[in-house]
Parts: sequence; C-alpha cells; structure tokens
Amino acid sequence: YLYRLDSDRLLHMFRVTAGLPSSAQPLGGWEAPNMEIRGHTMGHYLSACAMLYASTGDEEIKAKADAIVAELEKCQQALGGKYLSAYPETLFDRLESGQGAWVPWYSMHKIFAGLLDMYVHAGNEKALEILINLTDWAKGRIDKLSDEDMARILRVEFGGMNEVLYNLYEIT
Repeated sequence: YLYRLDSDRLLHMFRVTAGLPSSAQPLGGWEAPNMEIRGHTMGHYLSACAMLYASTGDEEIKAKADAIVAELEKCQQALGGKYLSAYPETLFDRLESGQGAWVPWYSMHKIFAGLLDMYVHAGNEKALEILINLTDWAKGRIDKLSDEDMARILRVEFGGMNEVLYNLYEIT
C-alpha cells in the first residue's frame, strides 16, 4: 500500500502552500485542497515508511520516504525556512483569534511525528533538521500567546503536540 501512494500527490498541497509548482492531482477526502486538516496524511505516511524500514530493512521504501523529506525541505525553504504545512499559517491566526479553524495543531502533530520517526527509525538527518526548524516556528508562535489565548486554543486543540515535543526533546 505504501508503494501505491503517489509521492507527488502527497506533496501537492505542501508545494501549493509554499508557492511551488505542482502538476499532481490533489488527493481527496480529508486531504482535499479545501479541507483544513490536509497534510496530516503525510505525517502518517512518513511514520509508516520509517517503521516499515526499521522492521524490514526495505531500502526502496526508505528511498521513497527520503525523497519526500527532500521535497518537504524545499517547501520549508520556500516558506522562509521554519514553517512547513499543507495549509497556510492563517489557519493558526484564525484559531488564535477565536474565529475557528478545524484542527491545525493536530495536523501539525502528525507532520512533526512523521519527521521524527524518519529520523529515529530511518536515520534521516534532514528530517531532524526540518523538524527542529519547524519546532522553532512553533515556539515562536506559542511564545506570543497569552494564558487566555492558550486556554481558548486548548478548547479545540490539545494532546499530541505534547508527546512529539517531549520525544524530540529527549533525543536532542
């Protein structure tokens, strides 16, 4: 199944968000261009590839996932070197202002976890670099929030980010 998923389709909205060209057909469902949860599948995918590689030594799936990580780095660089997602930062702006956004931190948690798994289970140093840059972005974003802002956000978003940030802290 992991081989059947088209890398360019998985990367499509990351590229679009970064202002990079993409001729891939967008994915549908929760990954459709109009869905605010898009991008989370990428994180799940990278985790699955990393764990498959760790358990089987499958070099072909590692190469596929490594190539995706390289493309994600291009997207992150196009977005200024810190932020990386399949949706614009404006979703976080809306969430923080109380205007509503689906679950941008949930999707971000999946991206963080996928990158971390690529480093831990597949030895991809670039994934760790991307993740540390992304963590710098998250810290900068959170540091600007008041306690009241955080309380409002936690009514919508809570959970997984704590785990992945703890796991990253543990290895860095």
